[in-house]
Parts: sequence; C-alpha cells; structure tokens
Amino acid sequence: MKKFSKRLFTSLVAFCMLFSVSAVPAFAAETTTEITDTQQPVVIGEYDGYLTDVMISDGVTKRAVANVRINSYATYDEDDGIQVHVKLYVPWYESPKPEFTGMTGTVNVLMNKKSTNTAFAELADGEETIETDVDTGRTGNSGDKGTVSVSGVATANNALAGGGVFAISYPVTLP
Repeated sequence: MKKFSKRLFTSLVAFCMLFSVSAVPAFAAETTTEITDTQQPVVIGEYDGYLTDVMISDGVTKRAVANVRINSYATYDEDDGIQVHVKLYVPWYESPKPEFTGMTGTVNVLMNKKSTNTAFAELADGEETIETDVDTGRTGNSGDKGTVSVSGVATANNALAGGGVFAISYPVTLP
C-alpha cells in the first residue's frame, strides 16, 4: 500500500508539473500599452476631514454624524479636464455606521475669474459609503490656480434625519 501511494503521489506531482509548464507562454510576445504622464490623471487638490467641521446645520444633526468623514480630491488630464471625486464614509474602526440613501450637490470650479458649476446626484441603498465622480470638463493652462468648491446634502436611514448640508473648498493648481 505504501508503494502504491508513493507512485500515485509521484505521478500526480509529475502531472501537475507538466500541466503547469505547458500553460506558461514562455516566448509569447508582450503587448503593453504605455501610459505617459500627460495621459494619466494627476491629483491637483484634496480635502479630507470630518463632516461635522463643514456642516451647515444644528447641533442635534452634528452629533448624529460625528464620525462621518468627507473626502474629496480633484484630478486633471488634458483631454477631460478637471474631475472631482466626492465621498462620505465612516472609517472601518468607528461606529455607528450610517446607512446612506442619497447625496446631491454642486461642484464649482473657479479659475481665471471664470466659474463652472456642475451638479451631481448619487443614490444608495443603505450603504456605509456613498461616493461619486463629477466630470466638470474644465480645462486650462499649466500652472493655472483655482478653487474647487463642493456643496451638497446627504441623507441616511439612521443618521441624517432631514439631511446633512455640507460645503468644502480647496485650492487646485493645474500641472
């Protein structure tokens, strides 16, 4: 029986090795698409902080969302312009977690004395995180400075009764 199990094991190992070697394309031509720095979006500004620091509401609502954070960053690429990411979340190590149902608002880009407003809306089904990407389409020249402002309201099943209104802004510089 010992001899049989050794032979079976040896045969199985040999079969596995043969199969794994035959599946590796040793001399296959590699096809890669190289992304240059001008094609890849570059982060040009960011804000991260507690929602209570930027909320426009009363003390009761602020206590209900004391651990909710807002994270927003702006990226830029020459083809698509400025894109803004907005995210409301609670860090994994904190609780209670809200059950987000919606977020809506406006992203304003002020640059070279011109303002561009873009509305956004995102629905969720009681999720712990709600986020969206807003494509403003705003372009400019290298070195242009401006301000991204995000204002909106978010609702959640167990935390933001009536909605929590927020507003943030941060500087951006085009690469």
